[in-house]
Amino acid sequence: MKTSLECMVCYLRQALQVSQIATGDQQLHLAALRRVAGIVRELDMELTPPENSVPVYEAIAEITSCADPYLKLKKQSNRNALAMLPECEKKIAASDEPLLTALRFAIGGNIIDYGAMHSFDVDSAMERCLSAAFAVDHSAELLQKVCRFGKNCRVLYLADNSGEIVYDSLVVRQLAAMGLAVTVAVKSGPIINDALLADAMDCGLQNVARIIENGTSCPGTPLNSCSEELQHEFNEADLIISKGQGNFETLSEVDAEVFFLLTIKCSVVGAHLAQICGASVETLSGAGELVLFYHKGNNQTDA
Repeated sequence: MKTSLECMVCYLRQALQVSQIATGDQQLHLAALRRVAGIVRELDMELTPPENSVPVYEAIAEITSCADPYLKLKKQSNRNALAMLPECEKKIAASDEPLLTALRFAIGGNIIDYGAMHSFDVDSAMERCLSAAFAVDHSAELLQKVCRFGKNCRVLYLADNSGEIVYDSLVVRQLAAMGLAVTVAVKSGPIINDALLADAMDCGLQNVARIIENGTSCPGTPLNSCSEELQHEFNEADLIISKGQGNFETLSEVDAEVFFLLTIKCSVVGAHLAQICGASVETLSGAGELVLFYHKGNNQTDA
């Protein structure tokens, strides 16, 4: 997905939002906005929005002397999600389709995104995710594929944000219980509220999956910039599950089969998904639509 004009406005919004979190100094807020305005003028519009966000956040970190402004919010998001975990596990255990229920919780958890949204209601999103219809629903294809796998088939799960990685762990535990060998990829350095190694460890993922870093501080998975380890896992996986908008934006045109789990929080992302899957733009307006989309690489056909 290429960067759009709307993304340029969003970078400026994020510059103000992040600098205000990092420091109370209004002069530094102004300096961050001015620096980012200069960066925006020179952006390569052929790159994905997450790739273009990297110099934006580097500039903000330099000006405010704060490399991880969302650190406290990330820790709080993890604590809040961990508190909800026992109730989620009860509902999964009582479900006729436990993996699908876990997937719904993971997709609902994708509302926790400080880059895309000013505010969000996690409790409401987690309640709604169990009953709301998917705007794009390829869950049957995912469940069929998983059921056909033998033990030790390799699954790569691309994590997105802190907090929601706790809900991702519900899916990972279901896959591991089926005998699949799951690798979870997190970011290598802080960017917005994206999950890092510490976040994965906080929710115990190391007990059921292998955890790796992707080699970037990009809020997505730009394969060409990722580590050799991540690229190897991506190429060798029997199943790739990609979580969140940023991962979708960087991988939506990759020549590989990928199942995308996300909540649509941006009209530009919604329009791009509608174009490639044959859905109506009106059904993907960016108002929190739940999506489980099966991308088939060069073999992609309309949904």
